[in-house]
Amino acid sequence: MEQAWIMGLAVVLDVLIGDPLWLPHPVRWMGFFINKLEIFLRRNVNNLRLAGVLLWFMLVGGTLFLSYAVLAVTFKIHWILGSAVNVVMIFYALAIKSLTAEGRIIRGHLQSGNLAGAGKRLQTVVSRDCSREDQRGIIRGAIETLTENLSDGIIAPLLFAALGGGPWALAYKAVNTLDSMVGYKNEKYKDFGWFSARADDAVNLIPARLTGILIVLCSVFFFHHPFKAVRAWLRDSQKGPSPNGGIPIVTFAGARDMALGGDCYAPDGSVINIPVVGGSGRPPDLKDMGWANVYIHGAVFLFFCVYILVKNF
Repeated sequence: MEQAWIMGLAVVLDVLIGDPLWLPHPVRWMGFFINKLEIFLRRNVNNLRLAGVLLWFMLVGGTLFLSYAVLAVTFKIHWILGSAVNVVMIFYALAIKSLTAEGRIIRGHLQSGNLAGAGKRLQTVVSRDCSREDQRGIIRGAIETLTENLSDGIIAPLLFAALGGGPWALAYKAVNTLDSMVGYKNEKYKDFGWFSARADDAVNLIPARLTGILIVLCSVFFFHHPFKAVRAWLRDSQKGPSPNGGIPIVTFAGARDMALGGDCYAPDGSVINIPVVGGSGRPPDLKDMGWANVYIHGAVFLFFCVYILVKNF
């Protein structure tokens, strides 16, 4: 079956089903094995930096090997079964419905005046302390989360699926999960998680920039501000700690001609200094939250347009 059809079916499946808790998910299995391997490696490898490298190759390599093995067996049984398994693998790597649903839920709480409910919901997907945020801070945090995760939750898995099918998409999720679990710069993980953090930066180098391009293209089709989007990208995308995460955030802010960023609070109560980025000084509003979800779906559509054009060039 053509890879474009396989990826398209995976997108449809994700939009329809999402990630319900009752459905077994490989990312949860990855998290389980990361915890177990971390305990084992810390006990048996004296050099924590080497232990972190071993963890990365064991999980990512294991994910690739197992995924390819399952595909080989199912394709040997029948090509339809193999294609269906490939679809499911890519589906598991995507987060379209779960991401946009979070945006709608938080926006719904704010529209009904339930600031506390919106803050609690946002708290489940961000590390900052949302209990101190006003409505503007919650909107800002939600938009930043939606746009940043457009890259690593949707566009990056699609790009790796286009390159290597379901096994590559799941391997990317392994890289991403490792970074989210051990890729910290604190005392516990600065050595053990260094390789996972740097590998995640390297792997997301192209997907983040592709996401920026797709956001700019969306701003053209929606008659927003493509030139301000590009200007924000060039001027602001490297002001944060990540070489990749800021690109979709600032590009969307420029496209909507609004400002994102600003100080917020860490869970321990300390102030996190975040530079103000994007377009004009206009603060984000509920309409911008709605547009964030529109841009997510628009970026997925444009990704397929670009993919089909490149494939048939």
